Amino acid sequence: NNNGIGDLEFAVKEAADEFHLGGAIPAPHVTALYGITTIETDEEAINIFRNDVVKAITNRAEKVRKESTGNSGKLWPDLAATGIIVGAEYDGVNGGEMDMAWTEISFATSPEHESLISELYDIFYRRDATRLAAANASLTDEKKEEYPPRSQPWVPHLSICYDNPEGFGTILTRQSFEDFLKNKCPTLAAAAESSDSTVKLTRAVSGVSLWNTAGTMADWKCLDRFEFDCVTP
Repeated sequence: NNNGIGDLEFAVKEAADEFHLGGAIPAPHVTALYGITTIETDEEAINIFRNDVVKAITNRAEKVRKESTGNSGKLWPDLAATGIIVGAEYDGVNGGEMDMAWTEISFATSPEHESLISELYDIFYRRDATRLAAANASLTDEKKEEYPPRSQPWVPHLSICYDNPEGFGTILTRQSFEDFLKNKCPTLAAAAESSDSTVKLTRAVSGVSLWNTAGTMADWKCLDRFEFDCVTP
């Protein structure tokens, strides 16, 4: 807008006010990996990010460019919105890992997206097992597979706001979220449209960030960011 605020940044800040929440999501994002437990320090994570992660993304883009596929030259494939979700989960219930309600814009996955997510997963979760196995031939198969390869797709989604689970169905409803997008975020409103089209809108990915999400949202810290517009694959 005229104040230099993008529509996604505006959406997460406006949603916190609209639904009277305790705070806004620090930065709009589509999560690639979360809950990484294999890194002990921020410095170690930053080193892996700046070296292995950046290399994996740029190498993949170079390969795609040479093969001249649909997303040729892009460091990450575009994401196509398919709809919205308003939901809630409870820690330990039906696979839930936390107590929360949320709203999101959902996106379609793709072979390119899944390939990148798998490579990032291997970088963070399987690097130690691979290194230890090479150094110690007697390492048990159980230890080697402490973090097995990904087997399920990770459907990309853009969370707009979080709340306590009690807010689901009262403060956060599908209708209230649809109205919010229509009235406050017109550039995103198409995601909530009821139409035969499976793709509502498409967004290019502008970069990838590394965050420490220990504590509450107010405590989250961006440790590093790789801006895609600074690289020509």
